[in-house]
Amino acid sequence: MNVVRSAGGGGPGNNYKFENENATIIPTVRRPTCSIAELMRKTNFSKEEIRHLYRRFKQDCPSGEVSKTHFTTIFSTLFPGGECFRYSTFVFRNIDRTNLGYIRFEDLIATLSILIHGSVEDRLSWIFDLYDLNKDGMLTKSELSQIVASIFQLMVPVGKLNFTSIAIAIEERTDHLFQNWDRSRTGFINKEDFLQYCLQDEMIQRSIDVLHTNIYL
Repeated sequence: MNVVRSAGGGGPGNNYKFENENATIIPTVRRPTCSIAELMRKTNFSKEEIRHLYRRFKQDCPSGEVSKTHFTTIFSTLFPGGECFRYSTFVFRNIDRTNLGYIRFEDLIATLSILIHGSVEDRLSWIFDLYDLNKDGMLTKSELSQIVASIFQLMVPVGKLNFTSIAIAIEERTDHLFQNWDRSRTGFINKEDFLQYCLQDEMIQRSIDVLHTNIYL
């Protein structure tokens, strides 16, 4: 909205003229900060694939960004019977690595490149980062328990929740995973131990190729 001081500033209070006061405000559209050439260098996608993905992204997100609320809404279509807010928040945070509070196209395509074209180790590393909630490079039992709980909420229909049995199952699952992954018995899991355990397990490696790999770990 343009503000222009009236000629001569006459009248009490120095009146101002507001141009286009009732004009419709055009929302800001956020465009990628990287060129196609840069995205090709940073990912394993071709120019045609990037253009296709960007067209799809713009269809779903005309503003050029994905808010946490929008992301949760999209995510909920994958698990209509469960409660996905907690888990989708963890995923959102792992994609929004710069802590902007929204996901840009370049953030999304970087994640897709890892999950689709990355090696098993690359994808396992992304999963570890997802589980490492405070991003300090170490996975604690408390963090793992929160992840396990969020996955149970995804998979168990809300109307069938038995909180006592679910709490016991979460604790047992957390203890089992933590004992397997804490190979150094330090009370926390580092990425090296996590990768070493997962890479030697053929069943885990096969499950990496499933869309929601981290549900099965």
